[in-house]
Amino acid sequence: MKGKLLLIFLLIAGAYLYLNWDFQIPDDLSPERVIDTVKNLTNNIGETSTAAETPFSNGTETSGTDLAGNVTVINSGNWTVIHFETSIIDGSLPGALYTFAEKWVKNGSENIRVEAYFGDEPVIALTVKNGDLDNATFEDIRRPEFMIENDLSLFDVLVHNVTVTNDTASVSLEYLAGEDSFWRDYARMSLAILEDAPWVERVEIVYLGERNVSFSVSSSALLKALFGELSPEEFANAISVAEIRKP
Repeated sequence: MKGKLLLIFLLIAGAYLYLNWDFQIPDDLSPERVIDTVKNLTNNIGETSTAAETPFSNGTETSGTDLAGNVTVINSGNWTVIHFETSIIDGSLPGALYTFAEKWVKNGSENIRVEAYFGDEPVIALTVKNGDLDNATFEDIRRPEFMIENDLSLFDVLVHNVTVTNDTASVSLEYLAGEDSFWRDYARMSLAILEDAPWVERVEIVYLGERNVSFSVSSSALLKALFGELSPEEFANAISVAEIRKP
């Protein structure tokens, strides 16, 4: 089955990159030393979505595990679209999607799309065209906000909000580790955010604490640093810092 390992790759490839990126911002650039240079910040976002679903069955088991529940089926033209909820995201999930698709192919459907949801969050989809299971394709359908929050869970942080627009990816978080490791993690967290929203021009991390501070950097500067085209000092100078006044 082609693409069966796609989900696992997507979940670990980014983690390998930013957890192994040894890029150090100068030690003398600490949050306390830059806070007094700050000014201001604003951002916004809007998002809408619609869907029509027909209940099909509940509590369906796949491959002997409780992977699938609240299954719905939508028939539209020559397509059969199947949605199901999963409480488990691991390497067995692609197999569950394939099992659903295989069942509908045997029942006579040719064009099938199976989508797995974690609660209300879309996770992964499988598409079969013309009943060709050998060339079924998997697609990562997670929202960038969901991916960012999930990837940042690898760090010692508490994420409060994730906002992604056409231009900016902004994350508000509490940093729970020691201040001496903040800048190392800042660079890696920024890279993780950019990986999940590669179209944005700027990545912003809002540091929540006694004083709320925005640290933002352009995507181009972040990538130049990653590929060795900026020194740590040059990268530090590319970071914009702004204090956010509390209400």
